[in-house]
Amino acid sequence: MEEIISRDNKKIKHILQLYKRKYRNTHKEFVAEGIRAVMDMLPTGTIRYVIANTEIVKEEQLQTLITCCHTYDVDVYSISSSIWKSIESTVHGQGVLAVACQKESRLHDFNVVPDGLYILLDGVQDPGNLGTLIRTAVAAGVDAMFLTSHTVDIYNEKTVRSTMSGLCKIPIYNNLEFRDIQSLLANTSMTVYGTVLEDSISYDVPDYEGPTMIVLGNEANGISKELLQLVQQRISIPMYGPMESLNVAIAGALCMYKAQEVKKCLSK
Repeated sequence: MEEIISRDNKKIKHILQLYKRKYRNTHKEFVAEGIRAVMDMLPTGTIRYVIANTEIVKEEQLQTLITCCHTYDVDVYSISSSIWKSIESTVHGQGVLAVACQKESRLHDFNVVPDGLYILLDGVQDPGNLGTLIRTAVAAGVDAMFLTSHTVDIYNEKTVRSTMSGLCKIPIYNNLEFRDIQSLLANTSMTVYGTVLEDSISYDVPDYEGPTMIVLGNEANGISKELLQLVQQRISIPMYGPMESLNVAIAGALCMYKAQEVKKCLSK
């Protein structure tokens, strides 16, 4: 394991650059933090190299990490706490981060699954909400996610941290314009459900049969008027207490699992 002893090292400078979106876009890379996330991402082949603060990572964890990196032919570099403080994006980091390549999904390669479940995010702005939705989508068995161009960057460090490695485990079609979504839906047989409070039915009423897309909107303004035109059925989650709505990540999780629950019941 090679040691990096200077903040002027090219890899350290590169990591600092990747905390800015324009450099992430240029290099098609991003930073992932946390030993569990890095370990989970190694088998996906997206990790370029790993940095470990050997002063705070436990010896047993460090050896496991090194062994796993060697298995996947990924280099590991050690640094001191003083250098670590200059590159970590969290106050109490775990002492491990990695530079990973972005996994690009192209819309013209998309093929719909006959009974698939898909999520479209329209203008979600909070990185934590986006990361949680991606993580939940992976856990719920969603087949792919589609994000409008108004949605926060999926490679924002807060988003990456919230996904808990889920970012590399699901196809994500990013930066889509209205015409892209229009074309996608015109060429598939998806039924489009949108989470809307007005003129909606309870989210547990539809049968979600066949390929299904659920649209979730911006935290403050909901689904845009443009995309609302493509929604075939408005759905909402009942409020049993004195609240008007739920956080988009919570609402998304409930909708994903309800749709999958109904689909699995239909398939029996």
